[in-house]
Amino acid sequence: MPLSSGLTTSGLSAAVAIVLVLRYFYRRYTSPLAKAPLAETNNFWLANFGLVPPPSDTEDKLSEFLIKVGQDQQQIPVSVVWSVMGTPTVLVNTLQGIKDVLIDGQAKRKGKNLTGPPTNVQRGDFIRLIQNLVFGGPSINNTVGEDWRWRRHVLLPPFQPRQLVPNLLPYVSNRAKQLLDLFEKHAEQNTAVELDEVFMNLTMDVINYYLYGRSDLNYEMVGGRTNLKNVHHHLGMGFMSVEAWLPFGLNKTDWAQRNFQGPRALLKDFINDSLDRALADKESKKGDGVFHSVAAAAVASGNYNDPERFDLINDFLSLTFAGYDTTAHTLAFCFSELARHPEIQDKIVKQVRQVLGPPPVDPASITAEKLAQMPYVTAVYRETMRKYPAVAFIPVHVNHDTPVDGTVVPGGAEIWCNLRGLQMNPAMFPNPEKFDPSRWLKPAGAETDDGFDRMVTSSSSHTIVDADHQYNFPDLSFTLGQHSCLGKNLAILELRTVIACTVNQYSLSLKPGNNINTKIVLTTKPRDGVWVHFKKRS
Repeated sequence: MPLSSGLTTSGLSAAVAIVLVLRYFYRRYTSPLAKAPLAETNNFWLANFGLVPPPSDTEDKLSEFLIKVGQDQQQIPVSVVWSVMGTPTVLVNTLQGIKDVLIDGQAKRKGKNLTGPPTNVQRGDFIRLIQNLVFGGPSINNTVGEDWRWRRHVLLPPFQPRQLVPNLLPYVSNRAKQLLDLFEKHAEQNTAVELDEVFMNLTMDVINYYLYGRSDLNYEMVGGRTNLKNVHHHLGMGFMSVEAWLPFGLNKTDWAQRNFQGPRALLKDFINDSLDRALADKESKKGDGVFHSVAAAAVASGNYNDPERFDLINDFLSLTFAGYDTTAHTLAFCFSELARHPEIQDKIVKQVRQVLGPPPVDPASITAEKLAQMPYVTAVYRETMRKYPAVAFIPVHVNHDTPVDGTVVPGGAEIWCNLRGLQMNPAMFPNPEKFDPSRWLKPAGAETDDGFDRMVTSSSSHTIVDADHQYNFPDLSFTLGQHSCLGKNLAILELRTVIACTVNQYSLSLKPGNNINTKIVLTTKPRDGVWVHFKKRS
């Protein structure tokens, strides 16, 4: 009896294995992508499941993989990683392909008698499932269709420049002044400061002030103001948790969520309390006709009518989680490059002093018009985002067969828009390892009407882009199309202000022995920190 049972079990296992193998070969070799080039990798997670590998403290294999794929002319416009289940993960490595996915693919389908999802592509399935699990429910960053659309409609207006700049710039300018005071202290002591940590505190302050309209929030609920980023980090580790991927609902148990359930509860309590403060402030000034906060505007819309605030809290958790580290890491990488390039600092100083004058600069004198008169500052942060994109790739799920730069990607596939590889492709940006802000400066008299189209055409034809037209390259880190980043204008305002004010007053140099390496933990961050010395300018 035991022998018979063993043979039966063995036979069943063999039959299942044969079915899986046949399924794999059928799905792979009958697919429209059957002849697409392979994106080869030795990483277990990438090669077998098309998943992001766990972060490493010694090497950034994901960045290496994306850059290698993006620079390989044989893998243009797309290449594929086939999972063990025969599901393709398609890497899109041209600007035309990314445009096809993010702009055309995410647009509503047109025509009669259409069935299924309303767009050809939508947010990546894996990231949506994990976000829903880690955040404890749907939010603006993991919903699709109408559930996403109404949230976007409510939250977008406060982040448009017309509302955001006049309401947030005074706070950003004053917060930048506090930052300069910190740098002055280190300059006097001749000590280096770790900037990634400092900029995360700064960005969290800026985001929370704009969301809730006040800076006196109850940070003790999360262990203090500077600890807020650590609580977010612990929640973020839920995305890397193996238990979060368990099937059959096991990932929803307290045991599986033990690593991020606590931080999630702390953050939601903090957000709920902050909402109370924001709405109390709005009520006390009722009828004054001025903008008070994103929270007040969201509640006033009438769309968030759940007394438990389930959707409202989740959306505000998503807004803070998605923004606090991306801008901070970008600033840290930017200052690391400035510290290694004094000639770039000199160009910034020359332009900034023509506009803002010599330091100290009165924060109240900084205006949006003055920031716009410093194109070299803009060029510096854009070159930073090219070389160190906060988002290395953009994942989407394919609902219906979708043309991507001449290749049909079938429904059911997953797509990675390869920002890291494209922006380090010498066919798009000659000498891509060089930090060169001049790429983004528009030559005098240059045409801009067809600039983006020219970039797209050059990308698809695999030719080197004329240096005079690189400035037309879009801000891919903020993504494209209807899902473009809500906080883009907030991030740009902070980047411009901090770069201009700091370099105007201080010269920067990198601490000896500080190596600048990347590490991807959801976003691209400096693995070993960014340690910089400051010296006051005359």
